[in-house]
Amino acid sequence: MKDYVTSDDVFFVEDKIKALDYYPTPNELWKELKGRKGRFNRKAELGAIIEYFLHSNMAILDKGKLVWIENPLLSKLLKKRGFVVL
Repeated sequence: MKDYVTSDDVFFVEDKIKALDYYPTPNELWKELKGRKGRFNRKAELGAIIEYFLHSNMAILDKGKLVWIENPLLSKLLKKRGFVVL
């Protein structure tokens, strides 16, 4: 079992979020990814990836749901309106 996150893991999660037809909570995303090719054995790995997305303004949390935005200008606007944008 690995104790680190690779760029392949990050891209894998990004693709999964974009492919979903709903905005998942972190737990729902974990359930979608759990057991996938042995990539995610611990929630901490997924948590690190989600934190990266939030801090990079690629996603926001809206009422606990992970929303993919990947738009820095939109991210700034949402932050001004009270959304959680790190």
